[in-house]
Amino acid sequence: MHLHRIGKIIFRVFLGLLIVAALLMLSAQLMAKKSIANFVETKLPPHMQLEYKLIDVNVLTGTAKFKTIDFRVQAVDSLKQGKETRLQIGSLEVIGLGYWQFLFNKKIALKSLNIEKPILKSYVKEKQIDTNRILLSKQIHIDKIHVVNGDMVLLKEENDSLAMKLDSVNIELDDFTTNDSLINSKLPVAYGSLKFDGTALYADLGSYESLKVGKVHVGDGNITISDLKLKSKYSKTKLSWHLYKERDYIDLKIPEVSFEHIDFGYIKNRLWVSTGIGKLKGAVLEVYRDKLLPDDTERKKLYSEALRKLPIQLDIPKVEISNGYIAYSERVNRETPPGKIVFDDVHAEIIEVQNVPQKNEKTSVTAKALLMGEAPITLNWSFDAKKKSDAFIASGTVKNFHSKNINSFLESNLRVRAKGEIQELYFTISGNSISSSGDMKMKYEDFKFSVLKKDRLRINKLLTAIGSLFVNDGSKTDENGYRYGSIKAERDPTKSFFNYLWLNVGDGLTSTIIGNGKKE
Repeated sequence: MHLHRIGKIIFRVFLGLLIVAALLMLSAQLMAKKSIANFVETKLPPHMQLEYKLIDVNVLTGTAKFKTIDFRVQAVDSLKQGKETRLQIGSLEVIGLGYWQFLFNKKIALKSLNIEKPILKSYVKEKQIDTNRILLSKQIHIDKIHVVNGDMVLLKEENDSLAMKLDSVNIELDDFTTNDSLINSKLPVAYGSLKFDGTALYADLGSYESLKVGKVHVGDGNITISDLKLKSKYSKTKLSWHLYKERDYIDLKIPEVSFEHIDFGYIKNRLWVSTGIGKLKGAVLEVYRDKLLPDDTERKKLYSEALRKLPIQLDIPKVEISNGYIAYSERVNRETPPGKIVFDDVHAEIIEVQNVPQKNEKTSVTAKALLMGEAPITLNWSFDAKKKSDAFIASGTVKNFHSKNINSFLESNLRVRAKGEIQELYFTISGNSISSSGDMKMKYEDFKFSVLKKDRLRINKLLTAIGSLFVNDGSKTDENGYRYGSIKAERDPTKSFFNYLWLNVGDGLTSTIIGNGKKE
């Protein structure tokens, strides 16, 4: 009887403790909800608004779930009233909040943060210097962050036009960490691994070009970009209406771009980016220039100077280009269609695309293609980006080229028509940002030029006859069938490197065909 009474007492005490624990848990739940609601209503700055439809808190498991979140940040600048950043989230779930870490170790530790269907709309802001330091009282660590099916839209402040958009964003991020020191650095967070997917990327590149990408995938430190398109916003004709000086019409399509082992960081406030091998597959590039417009007289950097003066430190060991196609055309008069040069089946390797001060390796390019779809052509080119003289060495070959295949370009641009076959052409050039020199040798047959009249439709017989007195048709050669010429050229700093290269090749052709043809 005595034991039975003790058992009843123990049961009642245990039941009472359970009721007290349940009441404490319920109170904790209510307090947690009330604390979050109070923060939303009273602690956010006046220019921030946070609304939600439902909140579910489980103190026992350290879980909180919000549904239908609408977070708005109004522009503080009075000149930009109505410009707000808005983030809408279908649901946000916090899993595994570590209370011990939160209460005693000044650390917010979560096992998982799940964000479903976030839609971010914001404005591209002008570059500003922000001297305000963010105060973060607790370190934040999240084991895993999942973002599912998000969208992002960035607008221009001046006219609300689209600056960038990205659809179907999915992110998996491991070991996310930030703290009072990190949050105020150039890279405000640290993380372990990242997986990222997005589709339908659009980026406005300025007044004349835009970029579109079908899909972006990042995983295991590698990036793959599918269906890249960089194109002028206007047609060739309409682009000329919008220009006051020469500018290239561009249409670039690359089915696949990939880079391995991407890494980045900061050295003395300068961003550095390093990668493994990069690959561009099946690139198709069309470039058109309307030469009837005024010249663009701004100084052009050679590639060595451009690489040297990049605002970031870049280190790419190799870029491989396969199965490419390049077409370049110019319109120089209104009466005839633009002349075109085509390079088909383009394959190239670009080694050491880098401007790292501690590295001594030169940047080099090895390329081969079919000129006008039939004549094998090669180019070898190297330079040291760190040398301010912009010194370079270039060499190339052309074989089995029928000159009639380039007549559309020659007739339109040089008012000449060529006949004959270049069996072999070799050139070597060394130069810098000011001038260059080199040599050339050719083996060719029955080479003739006809000079055209201004309408480019009829032959100017007088000038053609005079020119034939100076042009050797390829019959006066050495014992191996070659004629030789020298190269001397001065760079026009308002023109590109490839214009410079063309000047060198043109001077070599003139010297070889018109000169004595002997090797010096």
